[in-house]
Amino acid sequence: MNIGLLSTDERLIDELTNVVYKQTLTWVVCSEIEEFGREVSKVPFSHIIVSDRQMDFGVLEEWLDNLQKQHPEMKMIILLSNYHVATVNEKYEKMCRLKKLDYIQPGRSTAVIADEIRAWVDGLSGEHLYHQSTGKLITYIGSTPNIGTTLTSFGTAVSLARETSAKIGYMCLNLKSSKLHRYLGRDDNVFTLDSLRAELKSQSLTTERLQQVCDKLREVPGLHVLYGNMLREQAEFFTPSEVVHLLRVARAAFDLCIIEVNAYWDNAATVCGLLEADTRIVITTPDIAQFQEDFTKWIRQVGSVFGLQSDAFELIAVQTDRMSKHDEFTIKDIRKETQLHLIGQISKHADALSRCNQGKLLDLFLPGHAMQEELIAVSRKLIDYYQLPRRVSLRQTTWLRRMIAGRRAAT
Repeated sequence: MNIGLLSTDERLIDELTNVVYKQTLTWVVCSEIEEFGREVSKVPFSHIIVSDRQMDFGVLEEWLDNLQKQHPEMKMIILLSNYHVATVNEKYEKMCRLKKLDYIQPGRSTAVIADEIRAWVDGLSGEHLYHQSTGKLITYIGSTPNIGTTLTSFGTAVSLARETSAKIGYMCLNLKSSKLHRYLGRDDNVFTLDSLRAELKSQSLTTERLQQVCDKLREVPGLHVLYGNMLREQAEFFTPSEVVHLLRVARAAFDLCIIEVNAYWDNAATVCGLLEADTRIVITTPDIAQFQEDFTKWIRQVGSVFGLQSDAFELIAVQTDRMSKHDEFTIKDIRKETQLHLIGQISKHADALSRCNQGKLLDLFLPGHAMQEELIAVSRKLIDYYQLPRRVSLRQTTWLRRMIAGRRAAT
């Protein structure tokens, strides 16, 4: 099997060509686009790997168009880099999606790139590819741990499942502090993320298997929940390729999947969960140490290392007090400091902690509870943005039918 690589990165070339693949590969490595074009015309490549560092956006787009027309059967993957500003990176990603090309996100290490290329070439997962699924991923991250990220992200998922007829997923990827099963009163015999380690390591997880192991809440039809890792001491053992595999299977399994990750960027789930997401939402509070210092240290500084600029995030403020005193920080202060688009605000709710400790988290999302109304406001923005099908209200349908029937009887 012949495989072509267009790159000038010697370390990357060495890493990719020395990975052990399932089949014997013949590598053709080029550093110039003209040379690579000549090789493509002479050698029947099954796969080609192209780095975006070799040409600017316009040249790359036109070159890929011609290549797809001439060799429609050839598999292509694009290595995206951090050599561009954030807005240009978005153009490259959008181009790959529109052309149904596989690509590797910016900010990946050489080892991670090699691992993903191996899985791509070996075809270890049919659902590993971007263009085979259309589901959306929304990742929630807190500026600081333990500020209500789980309540907000899970509450959004519940609201989405109730408001739409779409298949909604929720996955806890907080590898070190997963408590959702306790908040829901499901301490016994729940299937958790760590039970999928073998399938993630072998890149063999399927959409059917993922849907099967998810908890289907009787109280919320249409919602599928994968509880988080219970083996905290093994949090660092989850590799980027394993997490990416899980996320891409989730993208294929659900119309929309909510992901919660840890506030600290020291694990594969947090980094990959944010890189793979279609929408990224950061949770923060009116505490200045959180919306100023923590936000700057993590989202702005660490995020930029992986090619994620702060303006790639949406904002939800939690633990707010609408009756706050004048000397306290306000939503206006948070927005001014973070410079993010505010899509929601969740107030302080005195019963939140006790409900969670009692395993009655769903009580916070019942009709009439103030938190449920705040979460509906967030979910409806996401429904409109992603154009999800709204669930038809049986009550409104019945009332409408009665009115129509009454008019017909009168005539």
